[in-house]
Amino acid sequence: MGCVLVLFTKPPRVEQCGDPSQCGSKLIVVPVFHGENDVAVIPGKAVGLLEKTCKDVESVRSAAQGKAGEIVEVPCGEARIVLLGLGKQEDLNASRVLRAYGKVGKQYAEKYEALYAIVEPLGSKAGEAVLGLLLGAYRLDAFRSERKGKLERVLVDIAGGYENAVIEAEGVYLARDIANAPPNEVYPERLAELLRDLFSRLENVSVEVFDYKRLVDEGFGGIVNVGKGSTRKPVLIVFHYKGAGDTGKPIALVGKTLVFDAGGINLKPSHSIVGMRMDKAGGAAVAGALWIIARKKMPVNVEVLMPAAINVPSGESYLPSDVIRMWDGTRVEVTNTDAEGRLVLADAIAYAVDKLGAEKVIELSTLTGAIVVALGPIVAGLFTRSKELEEKVVSASEETDEKVWPMPMVDEYKPFLSKGAKLGDIDNAGMRWGGAIYAALFLEKFAHGKDLVHLDIAGPGMGMDAGPSAPDYWPSGLAPGFGSRLVARTVEKLLEK
Repeated sequence: MGCVLVLFTKPPRVEQCGDPSQCGSKLIVVPVFHGENDVAVIPGKAVGLLEKTCKDVESVRSAAQGKAGEIVEVPCGEARIVLLGLGKQEDLNASRVLRAYGKVGKQYAEKYEALYAIVEPLGSKAGEAVLGLLLGAYRLDAFRSERKGKLERVLVDIAGGYENAVIEAEGVYLARDIANAPPNEVYPERLAELLRDLFSRLENVSVEVFDYKRLVDEGFGGIVNVGKGSTRKPVLIVFHYKGAGDTGKPIALVGKTLVFDAGGINLKPSHSIVGMRMDKAGGAAVAGALWIIARKKMPVNVEVLMPAAINVPSGESYLPSDVIRMWDGTRVEVTNTDAEGRLVLADAIAYAVDKLGAEKVIELSTLTGAIVVALGPIVAGLFTRSKELEEKVVSASEETDEKVWPMPMVDEYKPFLSKGAKLGDIDNAGMRWGGAIYAALFLEKFAHGKDLVHLDIAGPGMGMDAGPSAPDYWPSGLAPGFGSRLVARTVEKLLEK
């Protein structure tokens, strides 16, 4: 019998406490800056709080230098003091705070049930400190026979100003839970059930699930063919968020949700199959983004589409040389069953613009290995023809510490869409070189002239092989929930006048 999973893992509670000696935490995190002669500087406001627990503040301070990323733990009285280096105060930025506090959250999440963090001296960046602690503390224990001890409470010295940090952490936790869940427990129909239950708690959100019969009846050829080889049939999960009532065209968020991808008949090599439960990181990201959007009650209408399928070989699987009739009528010749993500996304994108009326589409997918070769494991490729959307996404990425890099949409490569098709209109795999660009051009065809942002998150979506380049708040060996905050922040920026 499988485990009972209720999405989602909840972040630690955040509570205000003015006196660290009275809060029930034996661990106190103190921000320190790098001063002259390699001497740490404790902000004045932090000194006063620290003295309530630790009388010998000077000896504590002398144990650290305050360099960025430095963590020095020293005993003082009954408490353990963590001196968290933030570098020179004049160089402080949100990303540095997020990463530093994320490192603390990650390091101590399994050692303490509560920690006290002094964040008020950070001013407007206090929220980033709270967010870092929460993201670093993430643990996915739902599938273990025994759960490890974990952080339950984060106590801070501010009475408010961290509410958005909590909401964003919830969205990222949800994305991580979805992306990392094993396919035997969270298969397409089960994922739809869990998400319907979860989002029913939020205002202005309704959930529609297209089951396999409906997908067949309504002609979603891409989704049907990719997923028909599995006994766990595909579904299309559609969220309708009405934050602006009946006014204005919606923004569509589309995420590739391959619950597992073995490659189909074009079977992946064994070393490439490991981790393919995370091929749903794009869908996970848009679900997390919607959670943030709805919890913040953004005044915008959003349609979120998650085409969920399992791509495995069987007697029912689609085949190389098949010609698939897509939802919009395009005939796609299959030249590689492992180029499946673009097929499920194409149906979802076309439905979003033609049926749901979206004028702008933001799509995320762990789509190509080519983008990882080009940009490495922590940077997403950004493809769009809209300068406005490109600027919004890039600006949002700088604020959320989720790296993107604009990539070209090369019109000279368009002939390759049909060049490889001997029977259909276009083929799904295309040219050997420039594979990430080809995939973007393929998806663009199904946006039918509407503005499309394609984010290829094959590197950061899965987080594999990131090693020391990964931000400190990413969980080790797991999909980090990349894109949820980025997309939500982009939507916020689109609302700015």
